[in-house]
Amino acid sequence: MDFMKLLKSLEELLYEIMVMLVFFPRTLWLTFRFPQRMMDYADTELGDVQSEQYDDTLSPPLFLMICVAVSHFIGKVAYQQQTVGLPSTLNNTENLLIFRVIVFSLFPLIFSLRLLHRLKIPLDRTSLRPPFFSQCFIAAPTAMLFGVCQALPHLLGTSDAVGRLPPFSILMFWYVRQQSRWFENKLAITRIAAWRMAISTTLLAFIAMLVASGIVIYSQKYQTF
Repeated sequence: MDFMKLLKSLEELLYEIMVMLVFFPRTLWLTFRFPQRMMDYADTELGDVQSEQYDDTLSPPLFLMICVAVSHFIGKVAYQQQTVGLPSTLNNTENLLIFRVIVFSLFPLIFSLRLLHRLKIPLDRTSLRPPFFSQCFIAAPTAMLFGVCQALPHLLGTSDAVGRLPPFSILMFWYVRQQSRWFENKLAITRIAAWRMAISTTLLAFIAMLVASGIVIYSQKYQTF
């Protein structure tokens, strides 16, 4: 009986892995092609029965985790496994990957909190979920391409860091533009106000990312004393 349960579990695991191989590129393409529609889709899917949610795409948090993982492994290939300058706790692949997922998840979290604050919606686990899931859809490809932009000079066999600037600028313009459109639609504000809010919230998220990174690095340094 236990052996049959194990076989069933392996069947489900194999199926889920194969499903991800199909639906990851589909979700990625749809997010690039219809970013605002995918953000709205995240809201509507949460109203379905749990077993029927995100039946034709990956769930947004899973999509974000996979994109960060892809970025992580591209970086490892580009830097040829180098971990110079990282604290010892992050030299482990699993720890570094978890840390990157948490850091990039700060962006959906901060944008979600900003929206709820402006809408004057009480903060709880239920109210935070829809905007957070929506934000994960556009944070995912942004996180993946952010890693690609960082690794680009190494992938091209050059040490010229200036080569990162054009693709990174395009990526950030796309990301902030989607955020401005999201704020404009959700808050019914002017386009200029939406752009200001999108830029300021993006900067706030970057600051939070730097603070989180600094806490990990300095806490590790203090442990070595």
